[in-house]
Amino acid sequence: MANDPNDDDFLSAFFEEEPADEPAKDDDPLGNFFAEEDATAPEEDDFLSSFFDDPAPEPEPSDPVEDDPLGAFFAEEEATPQEEDNLLAAFFEDNTGIDEEEDEDGISGIFGTLVGESMGKPDPALPYKKEKRKARADITKNSKEDHRIIKRYTKSELQEQLKRDYKYMLGKPYMMIQPVTIMADYPYKKKKSDSDKIESYNVDHDYVLVIGKLLKWRSTEEFKGKPYKLGEIMYVRRGIYWVNGKEMELQPHFGIIIHRSYKRIKSKRIRDLLAPLKQRLRSGKPFSIYKEFPVIIKRTGAYS
Repeated sequence: MANDPNDDDFLSAFFEEEPADEPAKDDDPLGNFFAEEDATAPEEDDFLSSFFDDPAPEPEPSDPVEDDPLGAFFAEEEATPQEEDNLLAAFFEDNTGIDEEEDEDGISGIFGTLVGESMGKPDPALPYKKEKRKARADITKNSKEDHRIIKRYTKSELQEQLKRDYKYMLGKPYMMIQPVTIMADYPYKKKKSDSDKIESYNVDHDYVLVIGKLLKWRSTEEFKGKPYKLGEIMYVRRGIYWVNGKEMELQPHFGIIIHRSYKRIKSKRIRDLLAPLKQRLRSGKPFSIYKEFPVIIKRTGAYS
């Protein structure tokens, strides 16, 4: 009996390879498994690259209320733990890969000798007091020459004021906490006799640190768009302190808590600003960044 032509077509079709332009979708589960993994690789690469990318600069506040960071700070606004972590990370994020001498040991930047463990937060050996006195060198003050511009200072004037602020803190029988402002690109006078009006020949732009309350931070147009850090500062005397569950012996330095931050300021810049007190403060690291000021347990020096 002759074979039915339809039977031949059926058998040849059975043994023919599947066309290349129609790949099987379900017959190769292992291939599909790796294909799916490969498809997600670019997303994983993008995720990792975005993790290491420098964050975009924080936009300058534009809301009428939020645009007054110092006012909000004095209103006792408390930052959430996540906000504090972001601020601290932003503070140190520019310290890597640029200056070889930068060697921050983590976010806290605490340097001291561990002397024990303490689970419970102890009562301080000295009282702590927040003092919001006006800055003795108010860089937002209006000029007597022209009230439309700010009164400017020389570097030596602000360095001398820093020394006076230090002595003022040291002379108190308690741990004094005050507002602090750190800003980039301040227009210093070159000479004390220079005019407050900024000219190319009488200005020296550099970083500035001011202790005390600044009265007109919000309305000072000359400071708009410049990197700054706003927070609190406390002189840490020589002694044993409770720091995050540990008892540590700390040498004299300034403790700083950052509440608000715009753009980046390297820790090296703050060290340079504290250079006038380097004979009184611990060597190398004259300040530390804290989330919470250390609690003094015992003083270990009379004049410190």
